[in-house]
Amino acid sequence: MWKRKTLKNKAKGILKQKYWRVIAVCFFLAFVAGEYSNTLTLVQSYNSSKVEEAVETNRKTNKKTNSEVVNELLNQGEPPDVSQSKYTEGVFAYIFNNVTQSGSFLFGILNVFNQAIFHDSVGVSIVLGIGMLILGLYWIFVQNVLKVAGCRFFLESSSYPDTPASRLLFLVRVRKVCNTAGAMFRTALYQWLWDLTIIGGFVKEYSYRMVPYILAENPSVSGRKAIALSRKMMKGHKWRAFLLDLSYFPWVLLNLLTGGLLNIFFLNPYRTAANAELYLELRRQAQEKDLPGSEYLADQYLAGPPPFTVEQETPPTEYPSHLFLIPERERRQWIQVDWRRSYSLGNLILLFFTFSLIGWLWEVSLHLSTDGFVNRGVLHGPWLPIYGTGGVLILVLLQKVREKPWVTFCLTIVICGVVEYFTAWYLEVTKGTKWWDYSGYLLNLDGRICAEGLLVFGIGGMAIIYLGAPLFDELYKKIPKKLKWILCAVLIVVFAVDAAYSSAHPNTGKGITDYGRKTAEYEQVCRIEENGSGRMQPLNYGEKEGLAPRAASKKRASGSA
Repeated sequence: MWKRKTLKNKAKGILKQKYWRVIAVCFFLAFVAGEYSNTLTLVQSYNSSKVEEAVETNRKTNKKTNSEVVNELLNQGEPPDVSQSKYTEGVFAYIFNNVTQSGSFLFGILNVFNQAIFHDSVGVSIVLGIGMLILGLYWIFVQNVLKVAGCRFFLESSSYPDTPASRLLFLVRVRKVCNTAGAMFRTALYQWLWDLTIIGGFVKEYSYRMVPYILAENPSVSGRKAIALSRKMMKGHKWRAFLLDLSYFPWVLLNLLTGGLLNIFFLNPYRTAANAELYLELRRQAQEKDLPGSEYLADQYLAGPPPFTVEQETPPTEYPSHLFLIPERERRQWIQVDWRRSYSLGNLILLFFTFSLIGWLWEVSLHLSTDGFVNRGVLHGPWLPIYGTGGVLILVLLQKVREKPWVTFCLTIVICGVVEYFTAWYLEVTKGTKWWDYSGYLLNLDGRICAEGLLVFGIGGMAIIYLGAPLFDELYKKIPKKLKWILCAVLIVVFAVDAAYSSAHPNTGKGITDYGRKTAEYEQVCRIEENGSGRMQPLNYGEKEGLAPRAASKKRASGSA
């Protein structure tokens, strides 16, 4: 007979081996799958008579949009006025302002699409219906499936200390998402029906406790068979499992004093690991007793690694996925590039101009629909050196961390953010005007950088490091060395001439430094004036009374210089 102390000691051992990885997995499951909150509801409760009354009143008075009616129904009160929000520009700000006015994130997102695509013409009942449908599908195919995947992670972690968090995707790789979702839905339906009897629901909660673990071991098992096997495994163990849960009560009280932090950093992973150990113990007993259905517990390497040879020196630290009873889907290699490479000086110079040209094309394309063709940037040539500088810096500075994509992504954002911020500061100080302004964007810093632009830089930087730069490098290696250096010299000279000329006569004007302001008054303020020295320089827009620069109706998503 198993003992609570033994299970808990094993669970603590799992936490000690890989604490932060386990914490991250549990936090992900809590955030995405609602695993530890027990607050999932498929339907937002509301009074149907109030819905009809609100819709009818709105139809007569026409004072509210459908989105405002939805928000009022969800919040049971008047939605806050977001017209005074300080975030007025960019995709992030648009979503933030619409989502935060609703009590439900999902219904807020639906309101965004309703306003942006359908111009608020979709009815309240349709929005609510779509929202409930999406929540239902999300619960069936995401939350329930991730719950099983989380069980798999903890089961493997018991015997394999280096179990990666990517094992949460194993059901996708073995193509058993639908079967698992169906089995979990059947279990939830049975549990709900038993909950109607109150006492029966409490008992069946323990009878069905092993279902997600059975599916985690063998996702081919049907829901009916998994439920039957779980009932047999838990027979005679339900009371002891209840006492196991009851033993966490002091931790639950302590968690209240920490404002929920203890749950995140200890109690959630501790209880989950202990439940995984309970399954492994009941699994062993089921196999020894040859319980009906125990033949489905066929993963022979789940409870321990396979035999290893002397040449291996140590047992495997990760589960041998290639030996799993269901073969995983082969991962396709669409493009094979060596992103671990080092870059020569000549190729770095060519990459600088390549990234600068791509950045210029990107900026020009963003303004085609509103301002037509606009030569973006401070310089007059077809290049934006801020892109080239950022691209080369992440290739050189992040070479040693390319093996860690998430670290690379975060550091790319930091490097590009620093480059963009100080470039904007330098231009404002030396030229007296701005070539970009994120003042109306969500999470901006002095209007020089914002979260939206940095996210674009982060994604673009990853594309450069792992795909773009290696492909261009292969292309540039084919250029004869002498011709390559001649090309580099020509580009550097032309760029230097452009930089020198633009230092005295920077590229300014409509769509470049006016932020799309089209009124005659603003055009007058934006004209170039001659100072006392005879030089031409742009006037700082903030110097005219009452005409300080306002946020653009549509600005670019990333900085340029």
